[in-house]
Amino acid sequence: MPALLLSAATLACAHTPSGTTTSPSKDTATMSATDTSRPHTLIEYPELTPEELGKRFLKLIDSLKSSEELTTERIQDVMRLNLTKTPETHSAFFNMHLPDSGWYYNVLYYDNPRSPSRKNASYNFINRPNEQSHHDLAADMAPVCGMDFNAYVTELKEMGFVEREELAEYDSPMPPTNADGTMGERRVFRRPGYFFSRGNISVMIRERSEALLSEHPETESADRKMNHICVESISVGGGD
Repeated sequence: MPALLLSAATLACAHTPSGTTTSPSKDTATMSATDTSRPHTLIEYPELTPEELGKRFLKLIDSLKSSEELTTERIQDVMRLNLTKTPETHSAFFNMHLPDSGWYYNVLYYDNPRSPSRKNASYNFINRPNEQSHHDLAADMAPVCGMDFNAYVTELKEMGFVEREELAEYDSPMPPTNADGTMGERRVFRRPGYFFSRGNISVMIRERSEALLSEHPETESADRKMNHICVESISVGGGD
C-alpha cells in the first residue's frame, strides 16, 4: 500500500472555487453536480468536525474485510459523504476547511485500474495559511488534534489491527559539526509512519508533534505541545 500522499491532498484542495452549494441534509454531506472541489465549512456541515470525520474514517477501516471492498460507494455509505469524483486522476475526494484557521482536512480515494495494488483511501490534515498555495509544515496542530495519535492507535488495536514494527523506517543523518570542529553525536531517528495490519488490510498513520516550534520553548505548555503526538494522515488499503 502506498504511503499517503500530502501531494494528493494538495491537489484535491487546490482547485479554484466556483459553482453553488446545495443545502446540507441532516445525515449526509451532499454535493450537487454544479459543485467543485471548493472546501466546505462547519457553517454548512457543523457535524463534520475533524474528530467526527476521524471517527467515520475509523468506522470505514473497521468495515473492510478485503481491499476489494474499498470503493467510492463503500466510503460514501459508511462515512455518509458524497465524494467529488475526478476520473482523469482516478480519484475522489471530500474537502473541509476549519474556519478562522489555515487548516484543511479531507478524505481522498485513489483507484487506478492499471495499478490495483495502489488503491487506497486516506484522511489528511494540511495547513495552507490565508488560502495560499504553500503549506505551513510547522503550524500548530491543536485545532485538528482533538483525536490524537494515541486515540487512533487505540481504536485500531481494539479493531484487531496489529502494529507492523518490521515495516518502520529509520534514518541516521550526518550530525552537524561542533564549534571546535569536531563532529557531533550521530543519532538514529524513526521516520514518520506507523504501519498496522488486519488480514490483508493495511493502515499507515503519519504522525507529527502538535507543535514543532514555540515562542516560549522553556514553558510547560510548550513542552506538552512538542511531546503531544497528532495525526497528519491515516490511510487504508490492501497489504500483506
